[in-house]
Amino acid sequence: MVADRTSGTHGTWARYQWQGASKGWVKVSASGVGSVFGSGGVVDASARRQGTNTTPAGTFSVISAFGVGNPGTKLSYRTIGSCSWWIEDPHQADYNRWREDCSHLSTSANEHLADYAGSLYRQAVVLSYNYSSPIRYGAGSGAGIFLHYATSYTGGCVAINSHSELDATLRWLDPAQNPRIVITG
Repeated sequence: MVADRTSGTHGTWARYQWQGASKGWVKVSASGVGSVFGSGGVVDASARRQGTNTTPAGTFSVISAFGVGNPGTKLSYRTIGSCSWWIEDPHQADYNRWREDCSHLSTSANEHLADYAGSLYRQAVVLSYNYSSPIRYGAGSGAGIFLHYATSYTGGCVAINSHSELDATLRWLDPAQNPRIVITG
C-alpha cells in the first residue's frame, strides 16, 4: 500500500500486489481514490512528536483492525463498543493500546473510539508506528496511528477518502502476506 502526499493534507492511494518476477508489482486498488494526512503535514517518523497532528513518513507493517463489524479481513479484528478506548496518555502502562474501560477516562488524553465509529473509524487498521516499544515523549513518539477514512485531514493518521476502498483494503489484507504501508511526504 502506498500513501503519497502530493500537496497540503492530500495525496494519492494505491494497493500493490506482487505477481511474480514476470509481472512484478501490480496495482489492485480502485482508481481515483486519494489519501489524507495529518493537519500538521507529513514528517519523518523518527522526528514525529505526539500532539503535533503530523503523519509519520516511513514503511510500516499492520498490527490489527477494528471498526463496527468485520468486513472480511484476515487481520485480528476488534469491534468498537461504548467502552472502547485507544490509550494516548504516555503515563498509562497500556499507552498506544486498545482498552475496554467503562469508567470515565479523560478524552483529552485518550481517544474514545465509539465517538468516531460512524464514519472515520467505521473501519480502521492499526499501523506499527511506535507500537512494539513505544516512545512516550519526544522524537518518534505518538499513539494511535491508524489507516482509516477521512476526506480533509486527520489528527496524524493516514486515511483513504473512500469507504468502499477501505473495506476492500481490509478484505485484501492478509497477515500471511506480510503487508506494509509506505507513507511518503
